[in-house]
Parts: sequence; structure tokens; C-alpha cells
Amino acid sequence: MRRAKDNRHVPKCYYRPEQTTCPRCGQVLKRCYVAGRKYVVFLTGRSLVVNLGYRCPNARCIWRSRVYTSQAARRLTVRGRSFALEVIVQVGYWRFWKRWTVGQIHEVLTQDRHLLISERAVLYLLGVFLVLLRCTYHLRLEEHTSYFRRHGLFVALDALKPEKGNHALYVVRELTFGLILQVVPLLSATHKTIEQRLLQPVKALGYRIRGVVSDDEKALVIAIAKVFASVPHQTCQIHCLRDAATPIVKADQAFKKTLKKAIRGPFYVARRALSQHLAPDDARYEVLSTYADLIRSTLTEGSKPPFALGGLRVFEDLARLEASLKRSRKKGAIPSWLTCWPWSNSASPLRRNIGNSKANVAGWWSWTGASTHRKPWISRA
Repeated sequence: MRRAKDNRHVPKCYYRPEQTTCPRCGQVLKRCYVAGRKYVVFLTGRSLVVNLGYRCPNARCIWRSRVYTSQAARRLTVRGRSFALEVIVQVGYWRFWKRWTVGQIHEVLTQDRHLLISERAVLYLLGVFLVLLRCTYHLRLEEHTSYFRRHGLFVALDALKPEKGNHALYVVRELTFGLILQVVPLLSATHKTIEQRLLQPVKALGYRIRGVVSDDEKALVIAIAKVFASVPHQTCQIHCLRDAATPIVKADQAFKKTLKKAIRGPFYVARRALSQHLAPDDARYEVLSTYADLIRSTLTEGSKPPFALGGLRVFEDLARLEASLKRSRKKGAIPSWLTCWPWSNSASPLRRNIGNSKANVAGWWSWTGASTHRKPWISRA
């Protein structure tokens, strides 16, 4: 059952109108009644915001019925929301600039800021933030007007197409400051439609277009050539790089698949043996558990072609772990499993297709021979 909030100790904030005299007769305004009461959640906690109403005391003034309230109190939050704008902006900053997850934002707000908010409410605030951000884009354009008049615009055009037959979202973005100039959902992306609904509004801004970047979509190329005939147009290089790197990416995927296949089975066997033969309070258990966590995180390495190849990253991580385990084994004097993990041998044929490596190819898992004096260390520097 939902419980009512305890508002007995909530502080009160009183707001009076910025207008102190009647603009008609000049009489000093007097308080008449409370125009609004609202509980608002700030970053520092909840407060009761009381907006006081004032009116002209002159009985002969024709504006006597007008009630003046504080505009600052109205600007504290959005209508229909109990969270202040500072909370909405902070949540949006953490999500879209700091790349925090909704769970991380909720944890900071509840544990560090001690605010009563659910994860669902955080999602709602993110939606409000995006709406406010979209509404203020014209103000950001006006802020950089003098720069655009002097230096012109470099624009990029791209489209997001979730599925065939659905609307595609076409976006025109300014490259210097990252501002969105035009966003149009289009069902039929012909060059005439793109020209009229996407490019003509950008041209109507009146700024000099110095360069255009887009992909090699035929309709986009024709529309840009007609609207910006004398403007240099360059196709996006990332598509060319992805196409050129396709053979390397395929070889890297096969390489990563072979590595993971060679690791998973022995890893789970060693993990079970670790939990059976060592007590949790054993110093060796802590060291080897850290190694196991590093191996598990290595198995989840992803690829971001054409430059960040997941197979090579997994191999480099395993080579560093192998070197660390060998250094730890030199300080220990107990027998170890030297041949239970031939991951390098199984990966060597595919590794030659991608690049050379100086990593050792001997088996390296040594759960009983790890030193208790040295912590595992891994770096991607």
C-alpha cells in the first residue's frame, strides 16, 4: 500500500512578485492571497514553494483586479512535474554527456543526494530534458550567429533507418559546435523530398555553406548537387574504411571465436577447482579470484571495426595475464598445471592471418602456483 509522504519537516520557500508597484497608478502592491503552493524536489532536497499573490490597493485603479506573482517561482520547474529544473538538467548531463546508465543516475540521486526518486521517474526526467533541449536549439543557434556569419557552416547529413518500409530520420548537423539544424522523418526519401524538406530550410538560414559531408546515398548526392551546387561535397570516409577492412574483420572474428572456444572449457574447470580446494579466507584465493575475474572480463571484449579489433584485444589481454602469472609462479614453489590451457597453440594459425605477436605459447594457468605476494595487473597502455 502506498504511503503518504511526511511533509512536517519540509522547509518552506516564499516567493514575492518582482513587480512591487502598480504599473498603472504607481501604488505599492499589497499581498492578497497565496497564488500557489507546490512541493518541489531540488538537488538539496524537497521544499515547499509558496508563490504569494499581490494586487494594487487603489480602489480607483482600473487594474486593481490584476494579481501579480513571482515569475522566478514559476521557472523553478516544468508544469506537471515536481522535480526542479536543476534536477532535470543534472540528470540529462549525467546521461548524455557523462554516459551514465539510468541505474547509476538513480543510485547517485538516492544514496548521495538522498532524494526520493524511482528509476522510472529518472526515465521520465530524461524525456523532459530532451524536450527542453530541443526547444532551446534556436537559442543556441542565435548564440553562435556572429561566428556563423564570419566563418560559415560545415554540415553533415545522415539518416537513421530502422527497417525497410518505416520512416527514416534524416538529420542535418553543424560540425563545428555539433548543433542540429534540421530533423525530418521521411517515408519516401527521393531527392526532391530531401531537397524541399531537408536542405532548403538549412539554406534559408542565410549562412554560407562551406562544405557538406554525407554518405553515398544516391538521393542525397543528387539533392546536395542541386541545392548546394558550388559547395564542396565529400562522402563519409568511415563507410569506405569499413568496406576496406571487411576481410580483416572477418579474420579477427574467427580468431576471437577460436580463442574463446579454447578458454571457456578449461576456465570453468579451473574455477570449480579453485572454489573446492581453497578456502575464501586463503590469501591465494583472493589473488586467483582476481585473475579469474580478469579472464571473464576478457571474454566479453567486443569489436569496433575498422580500428578496434576484438580478437587482437583478447589476445593482448591474455598475453599480459600469462606474463603476470609466470612472474607470480616464480615466487611460488608449489607444482602447478602447466599444460591445461593451450590457448596460444590453438590460436596461432589464425593469429598469423592478422599480425605477429611475441607472446609465449606455453600453457599458463597455474592456480596452485600463484604467488600470494604479488597482485595481478593488466594494462592496455
